[in-house]
Amino acid sequence: MATPGKKSDRAILNGGPGHGLLFVGDESALHCGEALPSGFDPLRPEESYREIVDAEHRRQFGQFFTPQPIAELMCSWIAGCQPKHVLDPACGPGIFIREAMRRIDGCFVTAIDVDTVALEAARAALRSSEQVQFVHGDFLCWQPDARFDAALANPPYLKHHNFHYEHDIFAEIGRRNGVTVSRLTNIYVLFIMEICRRLRAGGRAAVIVPGEWVNANYGSALKSYLLRNQLLSVLIYFSHSALVFDEALTTASVLLIEKAAGGDENNDVLISYIRDAVGVQELEALVRGAMPHSSAVLVQRLSAAQLLGVKKWDYILSHVEEEASIGFVALSELAETRRGIATGANDYFHLSRRCADELRIRDQHLLECVGRAVDVPSVVFSRDDFEQLVYKGARTHLLSLTSEPDEAESAYIKEGEERGLPNRYLLAGRTPWYAMEKREPAPIWAAVFGRKGLRFIHNDAGVHNLTTFHCIYPRVAAVPFAMALTAVLNSRRVQDLSKKHRRVYGGGLAKFEPRDLLDILVPDLRRAKKDLLSRLAGSLQQLDAALRESDERAEAVLERLDGLVQEAADQAADSATNTAPVLAPPHRPSTFPLWELQTRRDGQDE
Repeated sequence: MATPGKKSDRAILNGGPGHGLLFVGDESALHCGEALPSGFDPLRPEESYREIVDAEHRRQFGQFFTPQPIAELMCSWIAGCQPKHVLDPACGPGIFIREAMRRIDGCFVTAIDVDTVALEAARAALRSSEQVQFVHGDFLCWQPDARFDAALANPPYLKHHNFHYEHDIFAEIGRRNGVTVSRLTNIYVLFIMEICRRLRAGGRAAVIVPGEWVNANYGSALKSYLLRNQLLSVLIYFSHSALVFDEALTTASVLLIEKAAGGDENNDVLISYIRDAVGVQELEALVRGAMPHSSAVLVQRLSAAQLLGVKKWDYILSHVEEEASIGFVALSELAETRRGIATGANDYFHLSRRCADELRIRDQHLLECVGRAVDVPSVVFSRDDFEQLVYKGARTHLLSLTSEPDEAESAYIKEGEERGLPNRYLLAGRTPWYAMEKREPAPIWAAVFGRKGLRFIHNDAGVHNLTTFHCIYPRVAAVPFAMALTAVLNSRRVQDLSKKHRRVYGGGLAKFEPRDLLDILVPDLRRAKKDLLSRLAGSLQQLDAALRESDERAEAVLERLDGLVQEAADQAADSATNTAPVLAPPHRPSTFPLWELQTRRDGQDE
């Protein structure tokens, strides 16, 4: 397993037979004998650990601690199978160990952690460790044939680029469990699969992990694995307003798993969606099947077939599924998407005009480019907006060396090499390392993140964009169509329909990937009359002006826009048997915005 850093900094940790763990970073800070800092208070282990162990250490090991009420709930679940041998595969300071010893008479706990500091804290917090086996090692590599009656787990939260193994761990875990695991998978998914595999028949597990897997593409393998093997009994899913993990901007989920001795063809999953804070007693009642007495909780039973039929679960877990809207189509029928340009080193490649001039970078090697969401004030990005950024000294020009660099440009390349840029994650795979990704300027941008919904911007300036925005390329190359599509994407009706395809993090932070955008339902504008397209385009301009001045005006525009969206859907439904309208692009003078050109993707979605 690894933590962030360069490949050249990796150091092998010899944690025992079968470990081959690769850490990334400062070897001296990660050696096996690292001790628990002084001042640890065994009476308040998790709080004390956070106080005395620095945040960088906790981040490297993906450590986020389970609140006491959640630990009680999870332990109550596994106690139902009266386990004799309990596994904690990532014990941290030991909250599950202590809870199991308190609640389950006579149980023996095997507690594993790759972090010696956490293991020492867990040991120090116990009055007696006679019934506990502490193992310093990586659970994914430790005794793969070991079996347990139950498991309690809060696995490490590490994204795929933050850990590394000497072998293909994704293929290995996939082979053991009979699934194909994406190499973009967070490590906690691997833990869940291995926990399930190592349970004895009739065993139970309770696992708390971030909630992003319910909507992330890499979560599809886990969903299929849990449902097809009839393992998931209860899913408790916390909304963004009911944060569970301290110091992590993420929603949370608790998976209550049971490895039944016999199959159940009618396997339903009890879903508890937690809108706001609730007590542990109410949660325990929900797990027993009691109906809630609070509006803070939504409870429903969904069949495996229902869940398997939905790619992203966030919406179905928190809402009653709606029927498909007549007159609407997936955005994929009207447009293509790509992510923005990934530079690999924004501070080096994305320059202000003044900086580019001082470096003597030639104009032929500079692309006009926006890189920050705050630099785009509304839903239309104009040439005036761009020139204002240039005037203010913002980063507005992207270095793109498409021909032989001259002396000044070569000097800047050398400076980048001295800074070690060729060894960075993205740049190491490019030839030459400073080669820039190629994108046509996108007519429409989609903000990657948003709290009050997602923002779609009409790129009137015709400039490029970095990964703060995704690129949307309409299949119809006409100005009114692009503006009308931007308008409907910003409408409240379409924003509401899009919720089932987004990923939601803590604090209500919503995120879309480029492929997620393609599933959004929009009115079929190919069948809209030209007059309606013009009115939609006009509403976008009105919305842009209103957003720059007052929210009150914007609300009135959005209300009218919803009416136009329904009118477009009605027109599409009425003319469904007709051919889609063909909108010929007008004559384009040399000064016309670049985005009016017919655009194509050069390759697959990122």
